[in-house]
Amino acid sequence: MSETLIRTENLKKHFPLTGGVFRKVIGKVHAVDGVNLEIKKGETLGVVGESGCGKTTLGRTILRLLDPTSGKIFFEDEDITEIKGRALRKVRMNMQIVFQDPMASLDPRVTIKNSVGEPLVVNGVARGRKMRDMVLELLEKVGLTEDHLNRFPHEFSGGQRQRICIARALALNPKFVVMDEPTSSTDVSVQAQTLNLMKDLQDEFDLTYMFISHNLSVVKHMSDRLTVMYLGKIAETTPYDIFRKPLHPYSFALVSAVPIPDPQFAGRAHILSGEVPSPISPPPGCRFYPRCMFAQDVCKVEDPPLRDLGGGHLVACHFAGELDFGKSAQMEYADSVEEAVS
Repeated sequence: MSETLIRTENLKKHFPLTGGVFRKVIGKVHAVDGVNLEIKKGETLGVVGESGCGKTTLGRTILRLLDPTSGKIFFEDEDITEIKGRALRKVRMNMQIVFQDPMASLDPRVTIKNSVGEPLVVNGVARGRKMRDMVLELLEKVGLTEDHLNRFPHEFSGGQRQRICIARALALNPKFVVMDEPTSSTDVSVQAQTLNLMKDLQDEFDLTYMFISHNLSVVKHMSDRLTVMYLGKIAETTPYDIFRKPLHPYSFALVSAVPIPDPQFAGRAHILSGEVPSPISPPPGCRFYPRCMFAQDVCKVEDPPLRDLGGGHLVACHFAGELDFGKSAQMEYADSVEEAVS
């Protein structure tokens, strides 16, 4: 077994809601609500789920960009939940993030050389000519050239800006990188280039990724294991092909909604009923029971634990392994492709 790099124990992040003249706390948003996960060294953990389920908040809390409400975060078996100041800065040299919107994460008034070189200067790694040479080497790693050093962010395309952000994240030679929707602002052809680049850099720099995305197909291509989140909690974590072996009803619904490039299988998605409950007042028991066709009385009162059903396949469902979802259109399409190839 690979050594664990990141581990969380019952991690929670709640955002207070205030109201009235005196801005009293009248509620809280349960963005991340009791997450236990492990990320092994050198692997890519994909994190998927609907908008607002807590994926980005989880990534930022693990990096300590947000302070957790409760729970613990371990980096290489060191508890980093409450460290501050110089100790936190030292840990952050090994933990970086590539944000979803590259234009919003680059200062429009700062050249690319200074944007990518800022981590080197702030942490006392390099200045002046040495910093410039290191930045140029990083840019060449992501497919840019010396001509780009003194340009500004608005002079680049979306794909190039994302490459710049990746170069900046690698400046301090980190061990762990959170990729927050890194291809969402680029077209399909650029997405493929960016994903292949990230895989190459992972091999070259021995990186560990937490890859956050809405696109199940992209996550399947990138990830060694996949975690499905729903309303601040983990519904399922699997090392297997999620398209072939979803065991949680919500995972099956996500898989069945993936578009298929064949009209024969179109229009056969398993559409969930109802709306996602409010994270301000999540339902008791299982978070998914108001939308689950298999829900029983126990689901309404008892929160299912995340159980290992074998081989590291963790599922938070009282009836996991007992439910018969049938065969999704995605599975039938995959079978038809394999049959045609063979």
